[in-house]
Amino acid sequence: MKQMKEKPMISKDTFCKALELIREQESADIDFSKALQKVGDGCFVFGVKNKYQEALLLVLAEAMNDKYEYISWWLYDATDNYEVSLPNGDKKWCLKEPGALYDFIANECD
Repeated sequence: MKQMKEKPMISKDTFCKALELIREQESADIDFSKALQKVGDGCFVFGVKNKYQEALLLVLAEAMNDKYEYISWWLYDATDNYEVSLPNGDKKWCLKEPGALYDFIANECD
């Protein structure tokens, strides 16, 4: 008997908005770090080990049942084409948009 896939406990709109906000915050942190470097003589990095962001990623992963850590991959390690494929290469997905990532995790991952 095939096991039923758990439905995500978060809406697609909320998921997409959360990823957009994470990216906006990271961009602001980078800009702030660059501004600090202009007035100091050291290496300043603002926003590293941000506990709020870490907590949000934990909640998103659990809400989506993201046991393969696609959310973190999408935010930090994805290639420019945001493409994933089955191990045998039979099927490929382009996950460039947050909504595509949501659909992939919700419908293709088990």
